[in-house]
Amino acid sequence: MYYGEKVKLRALEMSDLDNIMKGWNNFEMRRFLAHAMPMSQNAEREWLERATKAKPWQDGNITLAVEDKKTAEFLGTVSLFDMSKQMQRAEFGIAIHNPENFGKGYGTDATKVMLWIGFQVLGLNSIYLYTASYNVRGQKAYEKSGFKRIGEFRQAVFMEGQFHDLIAMDILKDEFLEMYPPGRVVGEV
Repeated sequence: MYYGEKVKLRALEMSDLDNIMKGWNNFEMRRFLAHAMPMSQNAEREWLERATKAKPWQDGNITLAVEDKKTAEFLGTVSLFDMSKQMQRAEFGIAIHNPENFGKGYGTDATKVMLWIGFQVLGLNSIYLYTASYNVRGQKAYEKSGFKRIGEFRQAVFMEGQFHDLIAMDILKDEFLEMYPPGRVVGEV
């Protein structure tokens, strides 16, 4: 398990399925993933089975559960995927499922912890993400974690009846190590 200031990241378990389904099909959350279509419990079960068995370098991804550090409440998931051992990079993704938990710092903290795992444990050199232009809160959280905006794909996301730009952001290992040098962990006082 890995700890931040507010969250704990742990392995996903099949027993998380009910918690995932409680918030996963909430449009308010899914619109920020730029994928508004609901998912069936069977489809999520199949995804969870793969996620619980994934080996980062063999399968190219790792997804962890995000929990409140104090209460152990399941908050969502955080991932590194499309990992390339040759390029030492991966794409980042996060979903805080319940809108009641938006804006409380959980996403920022989970992002920092997952970046620490990516750079300090997995040895990645670059982590990138894509986010819809209307996800301003997410962009602020990513910037607080050290991501920098590097470009955009114009009108690449169709949501709520209109096209939106898709923002590309990334962070390099050296940039992250300025905030959290080797030997220091996220959440350390």
